[in-house]
Amino acid sequence: MRAFAVAACLVISCPSLAQAANRDDARTALNQGVRHLLSGVPRAARIDLMNASKADAGWALPYAVAARTALELGDGLAAEAALSRAESGGMPAASLQHLQLHAWLLTGERDRVLSTPLAPDVRPVSRAYALRIRAKAAQAVGDFERAAREFDAALALAPNSSRLWSDIGQFRMAGGNIAGAVTAAERAHALNPRNSDAIMLTGQLVRGQYGLMASLPWFQRVLAIDPGNLPAMLEMAATFGDAGHAKDMLAMTRKVLAADPANAQAWYLQAVLAARAGKADLARNMLYRTGGQIDSLPGVMLLKAVLAMQDGNSEQAIAQLTDLVAAQPDNLRARRLLGTAMWRAGDARSAISVLGQMAQRADADSYTLSVIGRAYEEAGDRTLSARYLERASQPVRGEPVPFEMNGDLARLATIAAGNPGDANVAVPHIAAIIAGGRPDEALGEAQRLAARNEGAPAAHMLVGDAFMALKRPQDAAAAYAKAANIRFGEPVALRFIAALRASGNGAGALRVLDLFLSQNPRSVPGLLLATDHFMATGQWDAAIDTLEGLRARLGNQDATILNNLGWAWFGKGNQDKASNFAAAAYAIAPANPAVVNSYGWILYKSGKDRAGGVALLQKSVAIAPAHPGLRFQLAQALIGIGRKEEAKPHLLAALSVADFPERKAAQALFATNF
Repeated sequence: MRAFAVAACLVISCPSLAQAANRDDARTALNQGVRHLLSGVPRAARIDLMNASKADAGWALPYAVAARTALELGDGLAAEAALSRAESGGMPAASLQHLQLHAWLLTGERDRVLSTPLAPDVRPVSRAYALRIRAKAAQAVGDFERAAREFDAALALAPNSSRLWSDIGQFRMAGGNIAGAVTAAERAHALNPRNSDAIMLTGQLVRGQYGLMASLPWFQRVLAIDPGNLPAMLEMAATFGDAGHAKDMLAMTRKVLAADPANAQAWYLQAVLAARAGKADLARNMLYRTGGQIDSLPGVMLLKAVLAMQDGNSEQAIAQLTDLVAAQPDNLRARRLLGTAMWRAGDARSAISVLGQMAQRADADSYTLSVIGRAYEEAGDRTLSARYLERASQPVRGEPVPFEMNGDLARLATIAAGNPGDANVAVPHIAAIIAGGRPDEALGEAQRLAARNEGAPAAHMLVGDAFMALKRPQDAAAAYAKAANIRFGEPVALRFIAALRASGNGAGALRVLDLFLSQNPRSVPGLLLATDHFMATGQWDAAIDTLEGLRARLGNQDATILNNLGWAWFGKGNQDKASNFAAAAYAIAPANPAVVNSYGWILYKSGKDRAGGVALLQKSVAIAPAHPGLRFQLAQALIGIGRKEEAKPHLLAALSVADFPERKAAQALFATNF
């Protein structure tokens, strides 16, 4: 009878239930249902409880446990129906209130959850449950202070609740306290090793901390406990997709749809898969099957915008992206697409407004600079147009800095002053200080924030960003290492690698890159860094394979990828392929000095067109006269065709740059010829 006793404790304080004719059969089914529920298999429990109610339709307790089971499955409407039957069967409404609050939360009635007074004189475990639900509702509406208070109150009543600890972990993760979330997840798992929510949370944390592939075993653990757990299947499908395992992603989404044919998340993931394969019509069909259920999700909005732009419907893309950028001001990809869509639609001024702050950054990408340059040209400002287009053609980008699009510095400072310990407020404020060119001030604030929020990787990243702005890469690397030990995602990995390289630790940078790519094999910035290493060390086949994989994913319009393929094939000795790829890159970016230089050098060294190659090398120097590497290559080519006197000033210009990496080779060339 232990299971029966536990069933009562799940839902009421002191039940007093009348016996029924078929009570024994109902009790047997109820006990089996409770065992399944406590074992983390709610789908099996639901069937048992249906059998219990079928055997004794007048017994209230199976309906109450069925409501709890429906809540475990995320079905608020079914839970409300079961609660109504339980109350009609004689169970006091007060004893069911915590479950009713949970049902309202699932059906979106958050305000009702937060405004309903808690029933007095209920068991502490039931009150803790109700407080936990109120905390989740407060979190859902953005009231994090109230959520923290409600969680603390619940924890005082039920310090050994596994479910409470897993929800606290989710709350901490949402607030950026990753280390605190890990601690909560570990506590939840220790209290109940079959708590699927705790295992799922651990998988999500592992995915951010150690990478995609490392997280998969945790989702598999959930499915080992509950083979029909749809959230775990969806997490696995998304992780497979991000890791480039398209077949596994497709198989998992099909498994979800076999159990739930209307599952919008599964249809969306299949739409993403179709879009990546270049099947736009199929992707649109998959999105249509979501039935509009998840249209407000950022990923769905972005995918719809991309498909609309591919279809030439800039206005539809603008409508999607305007809402997305309003909700996520720091979403660089969405902002870049919005500016592009506006420019294509003929609204140059709006494009300039959207892209302005991105384009002002030292590390602005060439595509953003090109679009805003064209927008200024259409708006009639040829001076600014020329300035941005010139920057777009430069081969080297500036150092990355924090991105902040949430408002002006004065407003952020005011908000931060009133919330000195809140990382969610302080992070954009400090990022804005760094971006505003005041790294000394930012460093002090970032260090204080990190001291107060040891478990927040964003705080440690800001310390590193401030150190990088102060030209202290070793100190920056130490700060990034702290952030990476908490959450090893792409932003911190790329910063960590850059800091290690800048401090002269190339081997360390390579180890970090290897670790990152082992868990995130589809990361485009990571793969491009790997390609740089392959080409620098003469691993031409590895470089070509990596670049061809990127070209298959991103298409033939990326001049950097095509240019690098030209270099790789040239290094491998295939001059025909080298010149073809270099020519294709040049056709896309004829004003990019790196691209122009590559094409010229390949033509010159291969002997296909030495005069034409030298002319292109001269063009690259004309575009970027301060780049010593371009001048050195031009000098070599000029000497090679017997024009030594023309080469001399270029060699001297290259040698005048103190940190020119090819200084010894340039000195030797100068000594030999002059």
